[in-house]
Amino acid sequence: MRAMHVTDALSAYIDGALREGERAQVERHLETCEDCRRHLAALRDLVTTVRSAEPISAPDGFRAQVRARVEQIDVRPAMARRWPSIPIPWRVISAAAAVVVVTIFAVNLLRPQGPVAMREFRARVDTPGMTGDRMKSGAPSAPEVAQRALPGPSSLALRRVIRTAQVEVEVDRVEDAAERLLRIAEEAGGFISDSSYAETNGVPHASFVLRVPFPRFAGAVAALEGVGHVARRSIHGQEVTEEFIDLEARVRNLERHERQLLTFMDRATKVSELLAIEQELARVRGEIESSTGRVRYLSNQTDLATLAVAVRQKTKKTSGALWDFGATLQRMQAAFVATVRHVLAAVENVGIVISALLPVLTLGALAWLAVRRWQLRRAS
Repeated sequence: MRAMHVTDALSAYIDGALREGERAQVERHLETCEDCRRHLAALRDLVTTVRSAEPISAPDGFRAQVRARVEQIDVRPAMARRWPSIPIPWRVISAAAAVVVVTIFAVNLLRPQGPVAMREFRARVDTPGMTGDRMKSGAPSAPEVAQRALPGPSSLALRRVIRTAQVEVEVDRVEDAAERLLRIAEEAGGFISDSSYAETNGVPHASFVLRVPFPRFAGAVAALEGVGHVARRSIHGQEVTEEFIDLEARVRNLERHERQLLTFMDRATKVSELLAIEQELARVRGEIESSTGRVRYLSNQTDLATLAVAVRQKTKKTSGALWDFGATLQRMQAAFVATVRHVLAAVENVGIVISALLPVLTLGALAWLAVRRWQLRRAS
């Protein structure tokens, strides 16, 4: 065994920590090596000096500090295992965001599409006070609209005329005509009570029913000239003043007769008389309801005039060329606009999702910060 090896093993040799074979090798080497014997003697003198020295007491609080330090070393790995930290690479986050955007874009792309302007127009038409269904559900009635548009005393004493018009208009774009008709109805103080849209052989056409106060009827008909080319127009007027007055008088007479029958019923003493009076009361009440309903209908029809407008888009003349560059350019433009709308809709949906999740993410971040601060405070 070389000297350097024996020197490394001398401490274990003094402490008796070597195995029997290693101890024998060290002793044989010491018999032949003067340097190792001097090193062994120096080590034994050092051990004797240390053992003979008086013990030194540790400073006050040293043991408590050592114990606290050891406990901190033992606790920190346990806390780290209890609250694992899972880092998420930025590539994973970017990929997830891209998948969400593509999914939203695909959903918007696969939704049934149609003329956007017509859908927006229909949404505006379906607002309260513009359709017949909404009028039944609590929107203003036709006489109320007319009264708000033209304040003043009741016009029951004036002539009662049911004004109607049927107009057929040819336009370049049905969507633009729909917006124009809506403005005409609103500017006249009326509304659109019905509308429909369809395409026949690729040519869009639509129909609208406008209800406007009767003093604005002529102006509304004249305004249709600005919508497009008026291909057909017919105006009708039906005077119902006499019928209206007769109905009002009939209702008053029937109500007077009803009050008399109620008086007779109080005085009747026989069952047969009571039955006869009840039958007559039922007949009179039925006529009152029928006449009153007719009065309301005539009042609605005369206070608001009706304009039935049929809008047809002009057919484009096809050229004899092999390729219609203008039509191709329009289709490319429509496809580009549709893609931009899809992208904007996808961005809008992403913003909505982020806005919906923002409160939850905020609460989660605050909770994580609170737990992290508690861990650091506990560790210190």
